[in-house]
Amino acid sequence: MATFSKKERVIAAILSATPGLKAFLKSIYISINAKLHKKDYIIKLMEQPVQITLIDPLISFDTTSETFGGYYDIATVNNMGQVLSHLSSDASVNLPSDSVPVDITITNIHDGTTKKIAQSKAYNWQQGTRLHWLNEELFVFNDFNEDLKRYESKLFSAKENSLIKTFDYPVQAVYKDQYFLSINYQRLLSMRPDYGYRSLPPLQQSELTNLKNDGIWKIDYASGIAKMLHTIEDVVNVEAKDIFKDCTHKLNHLIIQPNGKGFMFIHRYFQGKRRFDRLMYSDFETIKVVIDEEYVSHCYWLDNETILGYLKANGENGYYYLGLNGVATLCPEMTQLQLGDGHPSCFGDWIVFDSYPDKSRMQKLFLFNRKTKEIHCLAELFQSTKYKNETRCDLHPRFSTSGEYISFDTVYQGKRRQQIIDIKSILSI
Repeated sequence: MATFSKKERVIAAILSATPGLKAFLKSIYISINAKLHKKDYIIKLMEQPVQITLIDPLISFDTTSETFGGYYDIATVNNMGQVLSHLSSDASVNLPSDSVPVDITITNIHDGTTKKIAQSKAYNWQQGTRLHWLNEELFVFNDFNEDLKRYESKLFSAKENSLIKTFDYPVQAVYKDQYFLSINYQRLLSMRPDYGYRSLPPLQQSELTNLKNDGIWKIDYASGIAKMLHTIEDVVNVEAKDIFKDCTHKLNHLIIQPNGKGFMFIHRYFQGKRRFDRLMYSDFETIKVVIDEEYVSHCYWLDNETILGYLKANGENGYYYLGLNGVATLCPEMTQLQLGDGHPSCFGDWIVFDSYPDKSRMQKLFLFNRKTKEIHCLAELFQSTKYKNETRCDLHPRFSTSGEYISFDTVYQGKRRQQIIDIKSILSI
């Protein structure tokens, strides 16, 4: 297996202090390795103990466009087998265009019927429009209001096939049909364009340094009333460091606790080109640092008290079970695969996670049971070197609301398509 070694990852981490040089050297190194380690296949699916097949929900509706679901922390398949997708007429090897909207579609996985619901210009290739289910009927996504020149979110009913409500704030994280959390996507466009939208310009430096009027908002679904929970300045003042005054700050990757009583988020700050991370927790009143060893990547709630994440703890990068008290326990089964960072999503005792492309440009999709310790490599899929940086296609695996399906995005066929795996046969073993 041509994975990148620990030594190679250490070198990459050192080069992170000079992003321009790192990007140049990385591109050359990846291209050379892709040729040296090229496989004679572009997809390999698990055959034992059960045969895995892929379901393309839009295959009978549109085979020419690109389709995708979104990020690993949201469900695009509900209990009734309805699949939410983005459909793009523009090639996703290009940067998203503010002049080319994506279609929002719903597909019945049982009979293959698809209907277009709406369009949106507030999207990116990594997280889409934050399109996902609130319950078995309602779903939400972000859009851009051309008249008011603002990002907003829209609540739709699949049952009524109609718009229920429009909110003045774009969605980042949702708790059922009770409330959602919002952040500033213009700040993301300025500091991490992978996750920003392009209908409004990036913030100017003077706006980036204004931490008093930017932060995290909570919006009530019933009333539409918005409340600023925390400013970025509030976050920066928690266990403040001397270097903070010289840094540019952003907040991202908000994920709400299963019981809805709080949420985690990443405070990411840059001193020049050097990046630092802190994982934070809020109960809507107070903020605390969960872990601060300078590196936090992708996390998910395992239960109300435990986070699973790829991060640095006790001086080493790996997958950890992390308590809200900051105590981190290594997950050896996932870490010892030596695949590096990935995107974990949890449902009960099951964890689905992916890997970034290895030297042969193959990505892997795994299903792991933390109680029985069984681990299945569900799929191995090719990603061309033409997909990189903002146009890369991470698998971003996510469970359906029932836990019986896994959906993910892949470009193994040369275009971005959302795929689904029925895992009921695995769960019944």
